[in-house]
Amino acid sequence: MNTRLDGKRLVVTGGASGIGRACAVEAARAGAAVLVADRHLDAARDVAESIRADGGRAEAFAVDVTDAERCEQMADRAAETLGGVDGLIAAAGISAAALPGDPAEHDGSAAGLDWSTDVWRRVLDVNLDGLMYCDRAVARHLIAAGDGGSIVNIASISAAWTSGNASAYSVSKAGAWMLTKALSIEFAAHGIRVNAVGPGFTETPMTAATRSDDTARNDIVARTPLGRFGRPEEIAAAALFLASDAASFVTGSILYVDGGFDAYSR
Repeated sequence: MNTRLDGKRLVVTGGASGIGRACAVEAARAGAAVLVADRHLDAARDVAESIRADGGRAEAFAVDVTDAERCEQMADRAAETLGGVDGLIAAAGISAAALPGDPAEHDGSAAGLDWSTDVWRRVLDVNLDGLMYCDRAVARHLIAAGDGGSIVNIASISAAWTSGNASAYSVSKAGAWMLTKALSIEFAAHGIRVNAVGPGFTETPMTAATRSDDTARNDIVARTPLGRFGRPEEIAAAALFLASDAASFVTGSILYVDGGFDAYSR
């Protein structure tokens, strides 16, 4: 089973940190040329430079995924600098929004009624609308090239599970999973596969507050059969499988990488 990505040219959004960074780095190690796209350009450049220092091929690009036009420019830049586009790993996402009067990061303690309309809108803008803009922009290039391709959306275990106090995030990730299924049908005629990865609780900046709270951390670990948080590289491994030719007959699926959390919680 060939899970290498030799010769493939991938866009990775959210590529400057967390799961997105792991996806970009591991894709390059597997042989792909990577456009590291993130709203933090300096951090994206650092990731791209580290990939090049390791012998890989990478470029950086600044993108706010809520800007549909910028997402189109992102796909265009990938085609220009990498010589074409073969796929996307869409990892850009937020847990909440940093707006005046709102928590900088949702830590699981705020119920939906305590969130402002602006926070609700921002989470949906990034996690759902932004996902669609990126998928659509890359798909245009894949369709024009006529060689098929792969789109991998980073969703969450929250696509199917919610604690009841993360309403915007849960809705956005459930929407990401439904978008994945819908696009897998719409793009199938073009040979484009569309799948999702559903990470469990993972050691990323997004979960830093939760991991620093003993009660919250211990509760999550207790509900995870493998008894720990995941590592970004473990999520990346699943994304790379779905992006590779080893998954050539896989589309419209979500692969949960959660240490058994979903199975235990249902």
